[in-house]
Amino acid sequence: MSMKRTLAIVAAAAMMMAQPLTTLAATPGDNLTPQFEIHDAGTTATVDFSNQTSGTTTAPAATQAPVSTVVPAGTTAPGTVLPDAAQTTTDAAAATTGMTASTGNKILPKINPVVETIRPYMMVDSTGDMQADPVLNLIPLATYFIKDANGNRIDWATTVQNESFAYAPNGFTSFSLEHAGIARWYYRTYNATAGWGPWATSKENTPNQGVVSAMQLRVKGNSHKYGTLYYRAVLNDGTITDWAREGQAVGVVGDSNRYICAIKLAYWRKDVQFPYETTKPLDNANNEGVIITSEGARYITGDGRAYTGWGFDEDSNQYYFVDGVAVTGWHAVDGYNIYFDEKGVALKDLSGVMGAQSSYAIRINKATRTAYVMTKDESGNFTIPYKTLMVTVGTDTPLGSFKIYAKYRWHFMHKGCYCQFLSRFNGPYLLHSLLYSSPDHNTLDAINYNYMDDAVSGGCIRLKAVDCAWIYNNCGNGTPVIIYNDMWDKGPIEKDAIEQPIPREQTYDPTDPVVTAQQDAAARAAEEQAVKEAESAAAAGQGEPQ
Repeated sequence: MSMKRTLAIVAAAAMMMAQPLTTLAATPGDNLTPQFEIHDAGTTATVDFSNQTSGTTTAPAATQAPVSTVVPAGTTAPGTVLPDAAQTTTDAAAATTGMTASTGNKILPKINPVVETIRPYMMVDSTGDMQADPVLNLIPLATYFIKDANGNRIDWATTVQNESFAYAPNGFTSFSLEHAGIARWYYRTYNATAGWGPWATSKENTPNQGVVSAMQLRVKGNSHKYGTLYYRAVLNDGTITDWAREGQAVGVVGDSNRYICAIKLAYWRKDVQFPYETTKPLDNANNEGVIITSEGARYITGDGRAYTGWGFDEDSNQYYFVDGVAVTGWHAVDGYNIYFDEKGVALKDLSGVMGAQSSYAIRINKATRTAYVMTKDESGNFTIPYKTLMVTVGTDTPLGSFKIYAKYRWHFMHKGCYCQFLSRFNGPYLLHSLLYSSPDHNTLDAINYNYMDDAVSGGCIRLKAVDCAWIYNNCGNGTPVIIYNDMWDKGPIEKDAIEQPIPREQTYDPTDPVVTAQQDAAARAAEEQAVKEAESAAAAGQGEPQ
């Protein structure tokens, strides 16, 4: 597998860190002269910037405060340390996961929306800087881009530079992101006319639905274990939002006259408290996103609509809401029959719910690198997503309907390359494990496991050992294999990411059922030996002092 893509991302990040800040954020909008009055939420005064033509205008003193100063709600300034009460929920009935159910009557401040005035509000200190993960020694980071209607890049920024943000005085219509580290980043955009667009993931551009006025982002996989994504926006009328936490919306919804002109992403260490205001990331009556209450998961919309549809919390747990309330148990959604646990989370594996089934069909979305093992409903139709699996595909992966017709426990692929648990479905194309240098489960290259999302196959479908072994053992010859290509269909169930990478020196797939069985056997033997030793010590009176 080639590592060019990952190395390119790291190189891009290094390049950005070497660039002067003006290169990162300054655009022709530096000389923008807004033709409106700016109302400071912290005062009753009107500040008129109509005569300011320089991009170096500073924010009015009433909207700024020095670091470590506590200020009243509604007048938060960059670097302000907030009292604990400022970051608690205003909904007494809600035990939320980082989202306030209602923003109350807080009024967000406004500034002159030019680069130099915006810059202080987009700066974060270094106390929460991400550190290298303990396995691969990589610092999780993202590079993000804002683009115009023609797909041209307007500006870009990176999460590893604390002063970096992306700026577009006339707004942007598309957003994309690339990351380093073992993770998958998701993001979607909102336009008042088109509503919320579909979720895009790392390396994808969101579709152009008009100028963006709100966004949601989240991270899943190993990087999410160590960091939390925060983001804030500045609107074209100068409104500065508070910081959103992943899963929440930032910006404004339902207002066709306002849009995001500056966006900042900060990836913050989980073991360090985020010191900036998070009360009102959306300039609406409510914040928008999933909250967890004593009565279960709820979806709150910024404009108070009764929401029906999918939602994800900050840990990317997937829910389906009807009038804002998460469903549980079996529920029909878009032609699928999906099972949700008692908390409302859609399950990716129903083997514990349904047990073994008599027949399966495999559907693979080449565009999203996802495999769905489907099973039949009561009517005999394959509408139940029984398992959702992450896969690696290639440019030559064929589209169409096929059937499994041959099986191989180990198989020679080409010189120095073998695979295990293979199921052939079309000529040279098979479903199989990751790659080994010999027919021995201890000859895996760890890169093949850690970077499944970045790898490109020769056309076969690669899976983790546990997944291809399950297909090998449970999906016999004649099992349908349907391969399609739909970038924006990331369902019915969103796939997992790699939660735990393996060190470079590890030479086996940690999910391999043969390896885990051996490990289990070794653990049982060690336990039995320990029991015998303890019993022997007891018989000999070899106790320890209390």
